[in-house]
Amino acid sequence: MSVRRLSVPLVLLFAFAVAHASLEVPITHGVHAATPIAVVPFARAVPGAPAGHLARVVADDLRRSGLFRLLPRADILQRPTHAAAVNFLNWQALGMDYLLIGRLEADPHGGWRVLFRLFNVPARRQIMAYVVRTGPGALHTAAHTISDLVFHRLTGIRGAFDTRIAFVEALPTLHGRRYALMVAGYDGHDPRPIVRSRLPLFSPAWSPHGHRLAYVGYRDGHQVLYVQTLATGRRTIIAARAGLDDTPAFSPGGRRLALTLTPPHGNAAVYLYDFASGKTVRVTESPNIATEPAWFPNGRRLAFTSDRGGSAQIYTKTLPSGRSHRLTFHDHYNADAVVGPHGKHLVCVTRLAGELRLARMGLGGGWRLLTPGPLDDSPSLSPNGEMAVFTYLDGKRRGLATVALHGRAIVPIPLHLPPGSSVGTPAWGPWTGGRSSGTQP
Repeated sequence: MSVRRLSVPLVLLFAFAVAHASLEVPITHGVHAATPIAVVPFARAVPGAPAGHLARVVADDLRRSGLFRLLPRADILQRPTHAAAVNFLNWQALGMDYLLIGRLEADPHGGWRVLFRLFNVPARRQIMAYVVRTGPGALHTAAHTISDLVFHRLTGIRGAFDTRIAFVEALPTLHGRRYALMVAGYDGHDPRPIVRSRLPLFSPAWSPHGHRLAYVGYRDGHQVLYVQTLATGRRTIIAARAGLDDTPAFSPGGRRLALTLTPPHGNAAVYLYDFASGKTVRVTESPNIATEPAWFPNGRRLAFTSDRGGSAQIYTKTLPSGRSHRLTFHDHYNADAVVGPHGKHLVCVTRLAGELRLARMGLGGGWRLLTPGPLDDSPSLSPNGEMAVFTYLDGKRRGLATVALHGRAIVPIPLHLPPGSSVGTPAWGPWTGGRSSGTQP
């Protein structure tokens, strides 16, 4: 996504996506210290254009982050669309710190454009103004772009709303189940199948630039680990042997793949596959189980799950030296770790009183439960490390939700699946475009 800063206080930003119906996202947990903000429904100067969709998506994005408290739409009695129409006293009376307004109009150069402005209410001044170019099939992505820009302006953290997730659907049929590896927006928007199979699929993992997906399927009665190029559909077999071929994880540079394999005689172990040489090398030497590798951002260290201490716990392996040490000591079960983008924290699955929950562990100290259980697993972090997507028990089936690591807002992802279906093993993809702030990635 190319961005060019102009001499006027507006930026032209291009967005591409597919239009979708509005989302309604209930919050099941939140934080009282969230920053209050009002997102006013955007005005529409284009006949028939769903301008109201923009503000709903932006509000849902900010709410999912857990860092903002949105003014309920029913309490928004004034709907200014220009700076001169903003009455700061009214918004102060509602307890708002920030106000976002906008309008959708025809672009003189073709298509549509969204003009939006962000105000600091107590200071009574405008702090941001942008133009986002879009079109009839791109409103959802345009809304995520606005969310990213506002989030970055108010937190100093790059937004990750205009990103994708991969996950597996299991759909009931007359002859059993069919499986599909799906890719969608992080909020479940515009889901599209990448692979379909009559046999189980699981463990998708994104390459660092989002061009490829690794995943596990079945062939000839045993597991096979594939890497597929999304643009062409071409796939390569990385591992196909009897036993366990599972939990792939691309290295930060994309040159290697960490994975779990079962040797001919022994327990599962962590291996590294090198794309250039095609060679696979074992990196965990303990006779005990080692699985679920996760890279640290420096590419020289791995986290993994092992039972070498008598129960499932998380360990690290420094690749140049080969040294390993145990990371987790809370409770009797910790597994399936994902490491934050700065290497300062991880999120894992922990068992407490017989229930599986997600927990955040600071690598310099600190431990906090993130989800209530009873069956939460498969966490995957957003590229900015602020949220995680995970699976949870939604009645009698598995569903997807996001949790904010700091704000602790937990929001289900609406996928509108038929009865008897379920989803699993989500993976949050990387940033794939330029920074919304206009700087180079």
